[in-house]
Amino acid sequence: MRFSRTLTARRGQIVHFEDLTAPSSSFRTRPSQKPRHIDTKRSEKPAKHPSFDPKATTFPVKWDVPGGVPIHLYTDDIDFGTKQQLINLSSSGIAVGFVAAMPDVHLGKGATIGSVFASRDYVCPNAVGVDIGCGMCAVPVQGLRRKDVSEKNLVHIQRGLRSSIPTGFESHGRSSAAMEATMKKLISTHLPTRWIRDTLSHRHTKQLGTLGGGNHFVELVYDEEDHVWMMLHSGSRNIGNVTAQHYDELAAKQCGKDRESLAYLRIQSEQGQQYLKDMTFCQAYAWENRRFMMDTFAEVVRKETGREALWEKMVNIHHNYCECEDCRYFDTQTKRWNEEKLWVTRKGATSAKAGQMGIIPGSMGTGSYIVRGKGNSESWQSCSHGAGRSMSRAAAFKNIDSRTFAQHMRSHGIVWDEDFADKVRDEAPMAYKDLNTVMQNQATLVEVVHHLQCPGGTFGRKGSC
Repeated sequence: MRFSRTLTARRGQIVHFEDLTAPSSSFRTRPSQKPRHIDTKRSEKPAKHPSFDPKATTFPVKWDVPGGVPIHLYTDDIDFGTKQQLINLSSSGIAVGFVAAMPDVHLGKGATIGSVFASRDYVCPNAVGVDIGCGMCAVPVQGLRRKDVSEKNLVHIQRGLRSSIPTGFESHGRSSAAMEATMKKLISTHLPTRWIRDTLSHRHTKQLGTLGGGNHFVELVYDEEDHVWMMLHSGSRNIGNVTAQHYDELAAKQCGKDRESLAYLRIQSEQGQQYLKDMTFCQAYAWENRRFMMDTFAEVVRKETGREALWEKMVNIHHNYCECEDCRYFDTQTKRWNEEKLWVTRKGATSAKAGQMGIIPGSMGTGSYIVRGKGNSESWQSCSHGAGRSMSRAAAFKNIDSRTFAQHMRSHGIVWDEDFADKVRDEAPMAYKDLNTVMQNQATLVEVVHHLQCPGGTFGRKGSC
């Protein structure tokens, strides 16, 4: 048996991103003008989709969208609904320059998961995502190698994680002094709006250091030199979710769209400024949440192995967020290169500025990557946030047999809680795109620093961003 163990936690909240948006027309608006209203639920005539050149071997493939900005696509594995959703974003009038679609791109709620765009005047809460600041954190363990961790160690580490990191809707029984101090610092530093301050409760303080549901996980992995790493995936928990819903409702009223669509806020409007302030607060909360969990993870590993975390090597990044960045892009209308500050929105995408470290996780048992960005302006300096779904959740439950799933995991030397196989079929590796292909498609965006594989436990893995 390989030195592998995958262990699944209790099932938490599952967020389904399977809303199929409808097509747009070909009317063009300049980005600085008010975006057109595209009824994403009632349009009857589908837009003509660009087609792939099957001989194309380099990415991005560039689509010219009538009435919209170009789309830079880093995959040839894309379904009809995802194409249409990208076209809707391209034609909406909120994007400047182009829309980038990462190699893991797939359907999302309102906006495509794996999409990146920049805007001068607008921000779209659904394009940031319902888990504001969702992201990854990874830290190596000093001097700990794969051979040093026995089967017994793995079981003890997994039990320690289960008992100390709440999952699903759960939170800690009480808040610690560190949690209280962190919440106070978050508020004083980021000065969230009155709405956030009125919404915050002791519950949100107690959720610092909790995993949540969906696809969030804690995982023990090793790199190409057998060094052991701790890795986890989580976000802003309840406060990020309710904040996203609140501002999506305000955006729908402001621009006259339906909720859970491409409803946008004017950045210079009072509500737009309020969203950016509260979004920034939630992003910072998500970063701290991951850090609290990593502290707990490190303590569990230290007690079992006597080894300490190498905190100076920590990578802690978002892949659902928006921030103002220095951007460079080619304007297809003026035929000139522009450089300006724009608001870049990444929904299920990782920032990959030159020299910037990132994390690209794979599906269960398939490995993950620590990467370094190349600062490629063709993708808004971004890369994928994972492998990306090849099946919707509904399709996975319909088509993947739990026995086949369990046999696949055993054939790869992974020991796990097979009793959960039927409940997590939508997270089976066969429900995802091939991570190696995803990495090949974005070779111009990032370089691989470490390839992480799973020798230990996957705790709580369930779902997809």
